[in-house]
Amino acid sequence: MPSTKRHKSEGQRDERDVLDLGGYVPYFLTAISNTWSRSSSRLYLERFGVGVTEWRVMSQLAIEPAIAAQRICEVIGLDKGAVSRSVASLVAAGHIRESADFRDGRRQVLELTASGYALHDKLIALATAREQMILEGFTAAERAQFTGFLRRLHARLPELRDFRPASEGEDGQ
Repeated sequence: MPSTKRHKSEGQRDERDVLDLGGYVPYFLTAISNTWSRSSSRLYLERFGVGVTEWRVMSQLAIEPAIAAQRICEVIGLDKGAVSRSVASLVAAGHIRESADFRDGRRQVLELTASGYALHDKLIALATAREQMILEGFTAAERAQFTGFLRRLHARLPELRDFRPASEGEDGQ
C-alpha cells in the first residue's frame, strides 16, 4: 500500500503528494505507541503511583539487575533526563537503590529493592494483561509473525538514527 497520494486542495492549481495515513507505517507506530504510553501511564499512576517511564526503568532492572542508568537508556530508548527523573522518584519511594559499581567505584548501579520487586510483580501482571487485550483476535501464528516483523523493524533502528538524505527534501524523513 503506498504511503502517499496525489491531492489537490481547494484553491490550488497543482496536485502534490500528501501522506496517506492508512498506508504510512510511521503514523501507525506513533499512534499506537503514544496511545499505549499515555493510557499505561494514566492507569499505572492511578493504581500504583508510578508512570510508564518508572515502569520501564523497573522492568529493565528486573531483567538486568545492578546496571547503570545509561544501560537503561540504551535498551529502552529514553533520554537521560527522563530516566534520571524516574530513578530519583523510585529511589525516593524506596523501590530502587543506588550503589557503587564494584568494577568501577565512580559509576552507580541500580537495583530493585524488595518493595520494588513487589511493585514490579503487580505492574507486570497488569502490563501483560493489557498486551493480551490488544492482541486479542490474533492467532498464535499471527502474533509470532507480528513480533517477527517488529523485531526486524527494531533491528533497523541504528540505521534510522544515522539516516541522512542525500540532499534536503529528496528522501523524506
